[in-house]
Amino acid sequence: MLLMPQFLLKDIFELTDEFLSAHQIKGVIFDIDNTLVGFRDPKPTPEILALLEHLKEKDIKLAIASNNSKARVGLFAADLGLPAYHRSMKPLGHVLRRICRDFGLPAKNVILVGDQIYTDMLGGNLAGMQTALVDPIDLKETVFFRLKRRLEMPVIEKRRRKEQQK
Repeated sequence: MLLMPQFLLKDIFELTDEFLSAHQIKGVIFDIDNTLVGFRDPKPTPEILALLEHLKEKDIKLAIASNNSKARVGLFAADLGLPAYHRSMKPLGHVLRRICRDFGLPAKNVILVGDQIYTDMLGGNLAGMQTALVDPIDLKETVFFRLKRRLEMPVIEKRRRKEQQK
């Protein structure tokens, strides 16, 4: 199912060396808002910076792909030294496929990490990537996002049931 994430993670810190190695992941594409930081947080936290630095040291290719504006993505990514794509038009996959080409990796060795089913998971799955859904960081969202979260719940619950059956 195109909406179904392959992995349900509490947060990005579950992207351990063991997890990445076990799933042959050589590249990670992160969403920003409610994945790396809350949607009101302009910059990465020291913990996120440390994780990104660790992943770089392990030769994991990294990028940011957000549907947000150039100003938001530029401010967030200014000091990261990572390719950052604004208005990436997820779930359409052309930007995600371009990132894989830029990484020099097949999509199957790249994981898209995000907090939304209908943009991040659908986009990553359409592009042939592995996908990981993280719990949103900030639940004080607009009415539109709260509605989207309700629509996502059946997919998330189905994925959780599938995990429990293993």
